[in-house]
Amino acid sequence: MKFIALVSGGKDSIYTIQVLKEQGHTPVGLLYMKNTSSYVDSYMYQTVGSEVVELFGKCMDLPLFLYETKCETVNTELEYKINETDEVEDLYEAIKDVQTKLDFDAISSGAILSMYQKNRILNVAQRLNISSLTPLWGRNQRELLIEMVENEIKAEIVKIASSFLDKTWIGTDISKILETNICLYENFCGEGGEYETVVLDCKLFKYKIKYNKKEIFCHPDENIDNATVFFSKYINLSLVKK
Repeated sequence: MKFIALVSGGKDSIYTIQVLKEQGHTPVGLLYMKNTSSYVDSYMYQTVGSEVVELFGKCMDLPLFLYETKCETVNTELEYKINETDEVEDLYEAIKDVQTKLDFDAISSGAILSMYQKNRILNVAQRLNISSLTPLWGRNQRELLIEMVENEIKAEIVKIASSFLDKTWIGTDISKILETNICLYENFCGEGGEYETVVLDCKLFKYKIKYNKKEIFCHPDENIDNATVFFSKYINLSLVKK
């Protein structure tokens, strides 16, 4: 099956592509929903690390389709009902537009535990007469994270939002989650929003992503002295041929 991969920048959506390729499916393009604000929270999309994601197309030698979203959530019910101003409709319009440019049968996503996100992507897919591929769905998170590390997913933490993690975790490789006794209530993959990642290298990449430095910020709604949410922005990115 030919598919478009919905990528967030993080480990789950990238490892999903790797798993689907091993199952015999063919990725024909990447789709990224980029928030239009400097920082915003979203129920649907990862809103940090966009500067890294924009290099994924060259890294994987696939067309990257970038569409903007205001990340405005109107319908927060588990079952999605169409609302023209909801951020889900940004995804619908994006995929609909990509359908005019490429031939594909499905869209993939890195959904593991969030029924909220899975339902919305499925809703969009059904309306556009394509399949929704979620090969990581329902997996044990610790086992899945071990599998990602063993399969050479090189990803680092780009955002933390947990009292169990402090800003020193920003920039840490995902393998360190497995090497510590940090309490994440079984959410080893960060499915409770504890952390988000960006992938800098993997088996799918023809280039490694490098950066000279990164800047760390706290959530704009928090005070730096007692903040619990931190994220980073990467500066001077470059690609290194493998």
